[in-house]
Amino acid sequence: MSPSRKLPPHVFSVKNRLGKSYTYLQRHRGTEQASERLRLPDPDDPRFWSEYARLMQLPTERKLTDTMTALIETWQASPEWAALGAKTQTEWSRYCSRVDTAWGRLQVKGIEPKHVIALRDTYAGTPAAANNLMRCLSSMLGWSVPRGWRRDNPCREVKMLRGGEAYQPWSWTAIEAARTDLRPDLRQAMEIALYTGQRQGDVLAMRWDAISGGAVAVKQEKTGKHLLIPLHRELRAVLDAIPKVAVTILTNSSGRPWTKAGFRATWQDQRPDCIKGLVFHGLRKSAVVFLLEAGASTAEVSAITGQTLQMVEHYARAVNQQRLAASAVLKWEAGR
Repeated sequence: MSPSRKLPPHVFSVKNRLGKSYTYLQRHRGTEQASERLRLPDPDDPRFWSEYARLMQLPTERKLTDTMTALIETWQASPEWAALGAKTQTEWSRYCSRVDTAWGRLQVKGIEPKHVIALRDTYAGTPAAANNLMRCLSSMLGWSVPRGWRRDNPCREVKMLRGGEAYQPWSWTAIEAARTDLRPDLRQAMEIALYTGQRQGDVLAMRWDAISGGAVAVKQEKTGKHLLIPLHRELRAVLDAIPKVAVTILTNSSGRPWTKAGFRATWQDQRPDCIKGLVFHGLRKSAVVFLLEAGASTAEVSAITGQTLQMVEHYARAVNQQRLAASAVLKWEAGR
């Protein structure tokens, strides 16, 4: 706790023999009417004020307009929230509930990077969940800045947790091996996912009538974004070889459009050993990596995959590190 911080009524701190500070709530301390001493979180902990209010039984009838609870409600009533895909809304609503539980009574403008780190680390045992919570929180706090809730987005100074990347990109070696070993209908799905950078559900939903002028139109199920993706020459060759037996480009062995459950089950059962350690969604990440390695800008990659610039920049840092490291070694060798 900061030495200049003024504690609210009935709250005091004591230190043990090792110098560690503990915070307590006790009404009428030092008198015969002293209440039970109750432990509180550290005043720097974002849970402090909500716990203090609960123990003090403070009235909650007055609706506060500058708290995280108010921000969550306002964000979820905004056009930007409405523009999110149904799946994203469902997933992020769950994370908003977690933020509300931890920070509901806190002032939005008082949230600092250290608070974000503390909340992130609460879910350190599940890095993927921690990182998804961070994405939701960053989007919400970023949305709040131009609307006057606060001046900056504290999430920008906090890194994602390692181990939170559940899907690894496919290497080109794995892709070439899969082209040989996958059965034709599954290989076609792989190629479309690779050359469009789209999610599995959007790949399965692609229709023949969405192709026009050398591009395929896609409405992403998760985000609701409308994309027009130019066809890579390799993808054009793949599409030319697929018979048009249904409204969707991809069909199962019976010539019917794939169901999501049917494709997942078939992919899990029929994928060859060369890609056993990989998942279908990794092809989306491969598309990002290959585009960046080819020299595409983050904005150009985002225009194809529909990902946010922040997400593409996350991959770009790794690609640029490898490129810069290789260049540095070549310079080193040439200088000797």
